[in-house]
Amino acid sequence: MKHFLSIILSFAGVVSCAVPYLPENKAAEYPEADSLLVSVVFLAQNGGDSKVTGVTDSDERATGRWAVFAFNDHTGHFRWESSDNGTPLTLQLTAGQRYTCFAIVNYPISGVGAFDPSTVRTPEDLTGKVAYLGDNRISALLMFGYTSIIPVPGAAAPVSINVSRLVSRIDLRRLEVDFSAKPHLAGKTFTLRGIYVTNAYRTSLYGNDYTYQELSGTRSAWYNTGGWHRGESAESGIDAILGDRGINAVVSAGNPYTVNHSFYAFPNPTREADDIRTMEAWMRRCTRLVIEASIDSDIVYYAITVPGMVRNCIYAASNVVIHGRGSNDPEIIDIDPDIIEADIVPVIDDSWDGAGNIILD
Repeated sequence: MKHFLSIILSFAGVVSCAVPYLPENKAAEYPEADSLLVSVVFLAQNGGDSKVTGVTDSDERATGRWAVFAFNDHTGHFRWESSDNGTPLTLQLTAGQRYTCFAIVNYPISGVGAFDPSTVRTPEDLTGKVAYLGDNRISALLMFGYTSIIPVPGAAAPVSINVSRLVSRIDLRRLEVDFSAKPHLAGKTFTLRGIYVTNAYRTSLYGNDYTYQELSGTRSAWYNTGGWHRGESAESGIDAILGDRGINAVVSAGNPYTVNHSFYAFPNPTREADDIRTMEAWMRRCTRLVIEASIDSDIVYYAITVPGMVRNCIYAASNVVIHGRGSNDPEIIDIDPDIIEADIVPVIDDSWDGAGNIILD
């Protein structure tokens, strides 16, 4: 069964003639408002699943801290409210006025990406807010969305703000080994050591699909540019969303590896260079899914490019088949089908869709 994760707005039907939202000298310009305030109740329903490997269903449904903002399109005035635990929020808005409403979900209150709702003055303070990949947590992926509403006295029909995750999800769903065409490898033991994502953007914007830095950007713009094999240490919380280490599963012909692994990264529109074996191709820093393995005692890597990533979409390697020895470096991409067969494609399944809404099982 599927449910949309939305921020649901319902009008309470309670109208007050107390202090009008508009300044008195402006009220006459908008007579349709009739100086009435409407209680608008905002509810967070069906907390969003996040599919980090090994996390329980109850963890995945957590929708915690969130805030909602309603900007009056006529006056620029706004109201806001926040909750630490997903409880309903109520704003007093003027009937008949058009509002642009924003919802920001699971935002951090400390660290480099900390967000304080009380500092917001304009919509750009929300859409232009920088998000950091490390602010995503297993049970709290950052989400953002907006819509327009015109409160009507007594209205009961709900209006929704569809919020989308700021990250893309990258899956490895099945891994096979077939050395039948490589007799010199057929008798060797293939052990899956780990799976992780390289070249992950550190930052994105809440209101943009991605933040793309030019090729001259420094390594500090990325996580894991060289792979964990080089001893790079991730910030607290990043390991869980960028990779799984210590798998150590033997995979052989007739014994595929079928545990689903899911990781998260900010969108990256970069595509491969025409010649993938050049320095220019490396500098493009496509986001890649890397399989780290050993063939007997020989440690090898298989890097698979995730093309043109956009937020709130799954990119799934549904079946990877390894036919030969990998490279000595996770940044070397193998496209020879004699080495590896792998396609990563956007998918629509029971967890997410690619259209900007979140769907739950």
